[in-house]
Amino acid sequence: MINSVLALGFDDSKINWSELTPIAIEHKKTATAEDINKAIDANVSIVGVNASSDIVLASGLIGGFLNIDAASLLGKSSVGQDQQWIKDAGSLRDLLVVTRKLKSDTQELISQTLGADSLELFNSLNTIAQRQTRTILVGPGAIALGFIAMRSNSKLKESLLVANTPTIPSLTEAIEFMGCKVIMNTKENIHPLAELALAVSALKASEL
Repeated sequence: MINSVLALGFDDSKINWSELTPIAIEHKKTATAEDINKAIDANVSIVGVNASSDIVLASGLIGGFLNIDAASLLGKSSVGQDQQWIKDAGSLRDLLVVTRKLKSDTQELISQTLGADSLELFNSLNTIAQRQTRTILVGPGAIALGFIAMRSNSKLKESLLVANTPTIPSLTEAIEFMGCKVIMNTKENIHPLAELALAVSALKASEL
């Protein structure tokens, strides 16, 4: 039964959660192991994790562990977006040089790409795995963190889920590696907190 949600890394300034679902929610930018354990002990049954929405950064993290070139990680450009795609592919190619050198140092790898807050979120995933609490990854950055975390902690497979996400080869590769179920895959770009609400509502409905 879903009682309440702990949302890590979400911007709640533009979305009124209570208009989306009656399920209680607690927001934190990041959380220590103690914060997470307290929340779970206090009846939190779902943790939502949101990091960067930057596809290039997420693809750089994921691609650091894969033998796939930048263009193939991004996939085809959208109609009318050729110049942006060329720019993104160039940025990703440069980023892959860095991430492939740093892939043996997970802490430094995440700090230099997504930043210190995302490193805190990454560390939170292992605490969540120990408590076997269902965790919904929302957005490219969170999926990248889940992908890296699962490479060293296979127990995460039992608790990780993925919310609606862009269909980009790098993210598809990560999700296939993790073996995670994708919830409410509308393939539309909506606010991360709304994506979390949709995913939580879908899980709750499946319990009825």
